[in-house]
Amino acid sequence: MKYWLIAILMVLLVVGCTPKQEESTGHSPPEEQTVPDSTEAVYPLTGEAMDSDYSQRAIAVVLNNHPKARPQSGLEEADIVYEVLAEGGITRLLAIYQSELPERIGPIRSARDYHIDLAAGYNSFFVAHGYSPEALAMLDSGVIDHINGIKYDGQLFLRSSDRVAPHNSYSGESLIREGALQNGVSLDESPKSMPFMDNKDVAGDTVSSFTVSYNDDPSYSSTYQYNSSQNRFIRYNNGEETIDAETNNSIAISNVLVLEADHEIVDQEGRLTVDLISGGRALLFHNAKWKEISWRNVEGRMVPYDNGIPVPMTQGASWIHIIPSSEGFSSLVTINE
Repeated sequence: MKYWLIAILMVLLVVGCTPKQEESTGHSPPEEQTVPDSTEAVYPLTGEAMDSDYSQRAIAVVLNNHPKARPQSGLEEADIVYEVLAEGGITRLLAIYQSELPERIGPIRSARDYHIDLAAGYNSFFVAHGYSPEALAMLDSGVIDHINGIKYDGQLFLRSSDRVAPHNSYSGESLIREGALQNGVSLDESPKSMPFMDNKDVAGDTVSSFTVSYNDDPSYSSTYQYNSSQNRFIRYNNGEETIDAETNNSIAISNVLVLEADHEIVDQEGRLTVDLISGGRALLFHNAKWKEISWRNVEGRMVPYDNGIPVPMTQGASWIHIIPSSEGFSSLVTINE
């Protein structure tokens, strides 16, 4: 009897130590899910991967876009470029650098008040050579940290011998950093990040190329041709490929945003005010698609919206055209599907 009892106890012990089987539910157990690392460090204005310890304030530079100023130096490294009308029907560029800051940038041109407004949306260190009366008043008020070629011509802004003024003023990383140091300005704080998408599947109609104009002058007509191998748009000005003067590389853009905004002439020189506050209609081109959406001013930035929701951008550089709403998309934008 004693031996039977011992045997029974041993059987119970073995059974109790056996791992419990999962109850059958008729379904296979779920596979372990791999969660993407949401902490991966990316550049805030391009969404591209970066070293985690990188911190750099945005640098906004007003660039000359007159045909005599082309090709410009430093366009290839710009994270965002705004193109806006100035007086006389010409356009001027505001190039914003954060992920890279090239050693040679230019030709640099004079500021308008709306350039300062756009730059302030990224807490930029602002670089220009000259200013309108309205821009000077803003700069003197301390609304933005800056250096200007009027004060630093020949020191932080150097003249190129192969071009004539006003198409020959250049600066770059070393000179800009020296200017910030002289003015006690820190360049360490990175701007707030823009939203970027995780994939290429976006809503919209297919586009192979499109053209954005500002008026009847073909010198300021920009065409973008989609390149499938790069998933970017190659940019052309008046039929000529836009390149960087330092590298001879084509300017390839991931996102092209076209915004309508009210423009008004304010003086005898033909200077403009541009309404960057009210928002309005927009066209967004990326991933070989285009869609009409809207834009809003959010903390000084021109942000694309669709059905009340901010639209994430594709990783890479962005070019933002601001065109007069009086003529609008129907007159100034041509899309080839």
